[in-house]
Parts: sequence; structure tokens; C-alpha cells
Amino acid sequence: MDKEAIIRYKFYLCRNFLDKLLSEGLITEAQRRRIEKAVIKRLAKV
Repeated sequence: MDKEAIIRYKFYLCRNFLDKLLSEGLITEAQRRRIEKAVIKRLAKV
């Protein structure tokens, strides 16, 4: 598997997890967007 595919899969898993937290009311939409941006920055460094 190439590096880009691994990064996409990690982001996919992260989004699914954030969607679950959002649906359960544990985070807000604004928090979800902030976490997604941080994850993108982190994965881009790898």
C-alpha cells in the first residue's frame, strides 16, 4: 500500500469516529471541524 492510501484510510477512520461522537452528542459540529483540521495537518506532516 502506498503512503497516500494509508493517509486516506487513517483520515477515513478518523471521520467515522468523529461522526459517531457527533451523533452521540459528545462533541459539537465546531469541535468536529477543528479536530478534522488538526488531523489533516498532522497527517500531512507524516
